[in-house]
Amino acid sequence: MKATTNRFISILFALILSAHAHSQPTGTPVVIGEQLTIESQVLNEERSLIIGLPASYGTGNRSYPVLYVLDGSTHFHYTTGITQFLAQNQFIPEMIVVAINNTDRTRDLTPPSEEAMEQEFMPTHGGAGNFQRFFAEDLMPWVEENYRTHPYKVLIGHSFGGLFAIHTLTTRPDLFDAYIAISPSMQWNGQRLVDQAEAFFKETPELPISLYMTVGNEGGPLLGGTRKLAGVLGESTPEGLLWQFDHLPLETHGTVPHRSTYQGLEFVFANWTLREPERVYQQYGLDAIERFHAFGDERYRTERGIPALTFEFLLGGMGERGEIDEAVTLMSHPSAIENARSPLHSHLANILRQNGREADAIGFYRNAVQLNPGNEAARTALDELDVDYSDLVPEPVIDSRTLERYAGVYTSSEANDITVLLEDGQLHRELDGNRSQLFALSDTEFYMMGPDVRYRFIDNGESAHPSIHIRSGNIEFVAQRRSED
Repeated sequence: MKATTNRFISILFALILSAHAHSQPTGTPVVIGEQLTIESQVLNEERSLIIGLPASYGTGNRSYPVLYVLDGSTHFHYTTGITQFLAQNQFIPEMIVVAINNTDRTRDLTPPSEEAMEQEFMPTHGGAGNFQRFFAEDLMPWVEENYRTHPYKVLIGHSFGGLFAIHTLTTRPDLFDAYIAISPSMQWNGQRLVDQAEAFFKETPELPISLYMTVGNEGGPLLGGTRKLAGVLGESTPEGLLWQFDHLPLETHGTVPHRSTYQGLEFVFANWTLREPERVYQQYGLDAIERFHAFGDERYRTERGIPALTFEFLLGGMGERGEIDEAVTLMSHPSAIENARSPLHSHLANILRQNGREADAIGFYRNAVQLNPGNEAARTALDELDVDYSDLVPEPVIDSRTLERYAGVYTSSEANDITVLLEDGQLHRELDGNRSQLFALSDTEFYMMGPDVRYRFIDNGESAHPSIHIRSGNIEFVAQRRSED
């Protein structure tokens, strides 16, 4: 399937009006997405999409779940912001956002109606089944062919889009793993979709899917139909179906999508990150934490194990309670070995050293330096303990011409301008007025003393400037070299 790029969707910090173009300062656009056009064989027309990629998309070969958003031009902007914010705080995974713009909205988002008024005033209605085919046969294969996608898929729809989400859940539930139906138009066709859903749920013993529904202050048959559907779900919930309905009476039909998207993604990914691991550990033990993340891994089709942040919370509590042996055992957990970061190892080493177990502490200090050669606290501790760790700190020799190519100003939407300077044969980074030396791990990857931050320069060819892949804790993004450099 062919795709045509039309334009970039950009946010400018200063809006430059044409009448004042010469008097206003110019800045660097912050790009949050790209608009494309694909040809649909099912619909026999071109369809416009807006694609938003995670900040870390250009940093490696990871695959990402896909969030499909109906009424794309209306909801794309804030959806990408919510998705990025929740992902940075580890409440949800980073996601690819695919927003579908409308051509004939009523045709695509509504199932057939037997109501005379809907037939008369909405003559193109009833194409929801065909629009499902568009997803299955045109859109999803195209997205999976052109982007690194993970199998987990979420659909968000508002109003008629919410109606389409409920209709799809009860007719082709396999299309998506989770549905967020915002103020769904359940009044459609005399609320017959409620009867359709009731029959479907009673006939479906198992349905490993998540459903989040909301209604604002609309009231009337829309609210009534959604409440009836919630009642049906309360009486006939298939095994594995996780659902929640929230009435948000302080939101209008126009404002309810923003809050619903935030809360809906939190609900769908409720098993992504354990919010209070220390409380769970003290009440139920490590087994409960393992079960929580095992359920999440199965639900989201991943193999993350227990994330590093959870170990950081648990280790902190153990240190405060003096549970030294428990802390050492915790760090032998397979997920800790796979996911734990440098600060976690140095923290445990500090606990061991403070309790007179210097021999045990040395191993964890060395682990900390191996994971981050710039961990100054761990290096200082090893110096004080008279331990040689030079084998953990690479000192590659890099050609000066390579370093010269790296010098320049880099920009991204995730940070202010980053300046890379070459002085006396050494690279330095300037950010927000602070300068730090960059130490080489290889001819492309560098670290700083202190925080676990990595700079990996990506060679874009002899005729092009390099870019930088930056990893700082859980955040990864790419900064592009300014063309004027």
